[in-house]
Amino acid sequence: MSLQHAHNLVEQVATAVSELRTTLENHALPGLESAILNSQMALKALEDYPGGVEGLRQFIATLPEDEQTQLNTRLTQARDDHQLNTDLIKLAMQRNAALQAYAAQSSAGATYSSEGGVSFLGGGQLLGKF
Repeated sequence: MSLQHAHNLVEQVATAVSELRTTLENHALPGLESAILNSQMALKALEDYPGGVEGLRQFIATLPEDEQTQLNTRLTQARDDHQLNTDLIKLAMQRNAALQAYAAQSSAGATYSSEGGVSFLGGGQLLGKF
């Protein structure tokens, strides 16, 4: 495995998970599918490295100190971004579920009115949390 290949792989992973983080933070739904796909492809390339992440770490350990520091810093950043992405996706799913519940409660079918549903008490608030 060459130093250039290791640099390219680490940069691919770090960039992909960083772009996904930015997309999630900005709620940029049009770019979400491609950001997730790029992140998955980069992580798959990391898995396919001989020995996986551990194999890459072992290779990095054989490099000069400055190269080790640079690559390990990018890998640490990628790991942190990946964990943050997991948390952001969980939050987005919770937000989506809350918005769906709110929309369902706000619909005409959910009120006792001329349309015939159950009146939603609370002035359009979902369980007092919005």
